[in-house]
Amino acid sequence: MSWDVTIMRAPREFEEFNDLPDDWEPPSLGSVAEVREVLAGQLPGITFDALGWGQFEGPGFSMEASLYPNSSDEVGTVSLYIRGGGEAGAAALAVARAFEARALDSGSGEWLTSESADESFDSWQAYRDRVVRESS
Repeated sequence: MSWDVTIMRAPREFEEFNDLPDDWEPPSLGSVAEVREVLAGQLPGITFDALGWGQFEGPGFSMEASLYPNSSDEVGTVSLYIRGGGEAGAAALAVARAFEARALDSGSGEWLTSESADESFDSWQAYRDRVVRESS
């Protein structure tokens, strides 16, 4: 089970994810190589497997990064799959800032901000803990 955050260059005029037009395509974050370079700058020690998935171990959390290139090798979104605890909200926001992009909490559909990221991650952790407890 992971906290899923999507990084994309969505215009600030769209206050909610559902405000984006159905036919909207996110502007490129860069080529696969450029996106990997930015991720490496924000997540020191990130490694990429043969399929292109990034693996990162942060203080108290782990993160997988999935890049979604189009046919011209340009990446429109990066998905972060975060497990554990720690400072994951701050890490997700740092990645978004490095791309001059926005971070979307895929579970709630809310854009993350410096004010909301920790609260959103805390809510996900409480949900995760409840699901694990109920399934035991």
